[in-house]
Amino acid sequence: MVELSADKEELLYVLDDDGNSTGKLEKRSYIHEHGLFHNEIALWIIDKENKKVLLQRRSPNKIINPNKFGLCAGHVVGDDTIEQTVFKETSEELGLDLKNYDVKFLAKIKRIETYQKCFSYHFYILAKLDLNDLKIQKEELTEIFYIDYETLKQMVENQDRNISEGWKKTFKPIFEKLDEIILN
Repeated sequence: MVELSADKEELLYVLDDDGNSTGKLEKRSYIHEHGLFHNEIALWIIDKENKKVLLQRRSPNKIINPNKFGLCAGHVVGDDTIEQTVFKETSEELGLDLKNYDVKFLAKIKRIETYQKCFSYHFYILAKLDLNDLKIQKEELTEIFYIDYETLKQMVENQDRNISEGWKKTFKPIFEKLDEIILN
């Protein structure tokens, strides 16, 4: 399994414009610097009863979107599958083992943003988690919190400074699907 280079930087598969692997592995920094497509995952944790979603604030030390609100997310590294990455990132970032949850596919979106080009696979679980039971990865996050779903949508629509620039233009199909899950 390919995971890390000698200097510990993640190696990611380069994708073509349609999301197909080129078979070429490159360092994450090279992929971002050269605007190459790659795969990422994101997990929505939804408290359906209270119509809230779990967000996290990214560390101020992150190169991309420091201090911004985000989801549990990450790059698909080496030969890891998309599904393996969802479980791995959730365990690393939140200390949450997804084995006990019904992880469902939500959508795949093509994102072309100032800082990256990727295919983002979104998944979700329905869970009302006690935040005190979670253990955040300090290198990645500074806090986790639930936010009212409608409030989040308004923040995205209004381009709130706490939300990264890419959400407004790429998350519309995600919010349409989440509306069906959360509001119905």
